[in-house]
Amino acid sequence: MMCVTQLVELSKWSVHSEPETTREAYAHIDCGGAESCGCEACFNFANARHLVYNAEVLELLEWLGVDPLLEAEVRHDSCLGAGRHVYTACFYIVGEISSGPATTVATRGRRCVPSLESAGEGIGVGFSADAREAPEAFRGLPVVRLEVSVVAPWVSNAPEPRRPA
Repeated sequence: MMCVTQLVELSKWSVHSEPETTREAYAHIDCGGAESCGCEACFNFANARHLVYNAEVLELLEWLGVDPLLEAEVRHDSCLGAGRHVYTACFYIVGEISSGPATTVATRGRRCVPSLESAGEGIGVGFSADAREAPEAFRGLPVVRLEVSVVAPWVSNAPEPRRPA
């Protein structure tokens, strides 16, 4: 069977991906990182997931062979204010970065800051060569990490995390 690769160009990245091989890997994953974590912030993300991705991001995920319900990891990054929270969802695709930075983290002075490209209001997207946390279904394959930063509403009945002082 021949693997079909396609080129994805996003601002500073060019990535060769194999969407069919990526889809096959996702078929072996049972649940997303938000469901498997168990913390309240991840529970909130799982319940708000259908509200956070715009059409362009969903189209990109589909084109790459990614199941948007099966992120490998979700991070609650910050609270912007009552009811608005920043999360980063991490996905994996079969492929390789052919040009661009190998990480989505930039160093500015002594601080490390996310270096994602805008994909609509409140959404950032970037690629990373760091595949250490890839799900078992991707082991042994050339893998690229896709990070998607989103603003999600707080939909959980639990008290929401406070905004840092």
